[in-house]
Formats: sequence, C-alpha cells, structure tokens
Amino acid sequence: MANENIGKEQENESETVFQEKEKRSVRNIELEKLFLGELNERLEPGDLEGLAASIKQVGVLEPLVVRPVGINGQKFEIVAGGRRFRASKIAGITKVPCIVKELNDVEALQISFQENEERKSASPLEYGMLCWKLANRIGDLKEVADLLGKTESWVISRINAYELFSKSKISIEEKGPNGDIVRNEGNAGQSLGIVDSNMIMSAITSRQVNRFIAQQGGNQEELRTKLVKDLSTEFPKLSPLQKKRLISEFKKDPRVPVVELTKRIIEEPTGIKVSISFNAEMSRKIEKILASEDKKIEMWIRELVKREVERKESSLNVEA
Repeated sequence: MANENIGKEQENESETVFQEKEKRSVRNIELEKLFLGELNERLEPGDLEGLAASIKQVGVLEPLVVRPVGINGQKFEIVAGGRRFRASKIAGITKVPCIVKELNDVEALQISFQENEERKSASPLEYGMLCWKLANRIGDLKEVADLLGKTESWVISRINAYELFSKSKISIEEKGPNGDIVRNEGNAGQSLGIVDSNMIMSAITSRQVNRFIAQQGGNQEELRTKLVKDLSTEFPKLSPLQKKRLISEFKKDPRVPVVELTKRIIEEPTGIKVSISFNAEMSRKIEKILASEDKKIEMWIRELVKREVERKESSLNVEA
C-alpha cells in the first residue's frame, strides 16, 4: 500500500502540463526545488514586473530547462529560464513546467547561450560572461567558437567586454540585429563599444604593459584593474583616432598617467593632412632616392617640409 501511494505521488509530481512536443517530457516542479546556479547567473535580469503579470494571468508558457543535482536529484539547477523563474516567484505561483535533462557544465552553458540567441535577450556582457565560463572549462577559444557557431574573434571580443566591465563597471554597448543599441546598465552616462573594449584589453595584456606591471611589484591585479579603469574613464572623451593614439602612447610608456596622456592628446593642435601625386618621371627619381636612404615616402617628404619650414622661419627671423 505504501509503495502504491509513493507511486501515485511520483505520478502527480511528474504530471505533464503540455502535450508531448518533439518527444519532450515536461514536468511541473515546485519552485522551492529549483535554484539559479553559477551557470545561469545574469548580470541584469531586466524588468520582471511585466513578465510576472503575464505569468500570473496565463502561467508559464515556455518550460524551463533544468538539470538534477544533489542526492537522488531532489534539487534542480536552472539551465535556461532564469527570468521566468524569478518572475514566477513575483507572481506567487508554486510550480513551473520544466524539461529535465542530464547535462554537464559545457552542455548547460551551450543551451543557455542558444536560448539567449533565440530570444535576443542578452547584452554583450551576458554573452561575454557565457563565453568566459566556457573558455575556463574548455580551455581553447576556437573550440568555444565552434561550439557556439561563432567566429573566434567574436568570442574574444565578448570576453574582453566582460573582463573590462568586471574591472571598470562601465557599460558596454553594441548594435543589435535591428540596428538598435544593446547595452548593459553600467555607470550612468558612460559607455564603451565592443571595439573600445577590445582596444583597451589588448593594450592591458600587451607585452609592454605586462612587463611594466611585473616591474612594479605589489598586487599586480590591483594595478591592472586601475589601468583598465583609467583607460575606460578617459576613452569616452576621445575621437576614434585619438583613442588609437592614446593606446599607442600608453603602450609606449605605461608609467605616464592615462589622464595626462589624454589631456596631451586633446590639447594637441590639429595636424595638416596633404594628398599629393607625382608624374612618372618624378616618381622614378623619388623611388631611387628612397631606395638609397631606406625610407618611406611619407617620412621623407615630412622631413623635407620640416627642413624647409625651419629654413624659412630662420630667414624671417634674420630679416626681422
């Protein structure tokens, strides 16, 4: 009799709330048995009130994906559906439909990524955090890219964005599929693009900067974080060309404070850019000279102009 009651309880717990679809077994599971683990954490759950109101009215229409954990699988870690779980709590319901799957960490992260792709619900940082977790478990960025159906550069750029945000808390934004701006909620009034975060993190991990950090002693991670914050704070003040200049100057000499480099670049007078051409005969003569002096034409012409300007200035000073 006891076994019969246990069987009925298990049958009730496994009650299917939808007709089987694509051979998926959907179960109603109590919220108290579900939890959000490290694999499904989100930086920004977003607005849950509207979703909670909908769930209160019509229930959870799309099942959560969970995996059993613990002794006898009495608890279930949420793999996909974290927002639905949070909103269900707000709505006051006690059970939600779930698809239970046996998954390892990599499989769970892949499913979480796929759900974000389908819903277009993740910011660059959410993607970056998922890529970062996969990279820590797989150890090869190309494998991560292949697993997600992305390019390796796409994966690296999102990881860079996540690592920059982790240190600076400055918002990262990019254009979404419809041309709209997708961003996370970082420091109000400040944001950087994906290209910006790539430039900063590439500079921070460059050989020159790594050598400088190692020479300083003390807590190297604290110094690295400070440099990331400094660059992230100054970047929004600069034009794209000025940003490249700042990164170049910073890598040449990381000892100079970033704010000082930025001030110097902003206050630097705008230069003159000239486009010139020569006929075939003159071009041959120039090429011959350049070959003998082992110089690029831009540098050679710049030196000629500089000498001529200095000669003119000297002549004018003598006349005065």
